Amino acid sequence: MPRHKGAVRRVRLSEKRRIANKGQKVELRKLFKTFDATATTSGDQLQALQSKLDKLAAKGLVHKNYAANKKSQLARSINKAKVAA
Repeated sequence: MPRHKGAVRRVRLSEKRRIANKGQKVELRKLFKTFDATATTSGDQLQALQSKLDKLAAKGLVHKNYAANKKSQLARSINKAKVAA
C-alpha cells in the first residue's frame, strides 16, 4: 500500500483510468465482432471502426501501427467482398 498522499491519489486515478480504458477497448472489440464486409452498410461500419481506431491510437490506448494495420485489413476485406459480389 502506498504511504504518501500523492501515491494514494495516483493509485486511485490509475484505477479510474484503467476502467475507462478497458471500456473503450471492449467497445472496439464489439465493433470488430459486428463488422460484416458483405453487408450493404459496411461503409458506415468501416467509417465508425476507423474513427474509433484513430481516437484510441491518438489517446495511446492502441499502438498507431496496430490501428493502421486494422484499418487496412478492414478496407481490403470490403474490397474483396465487392469484387466477389
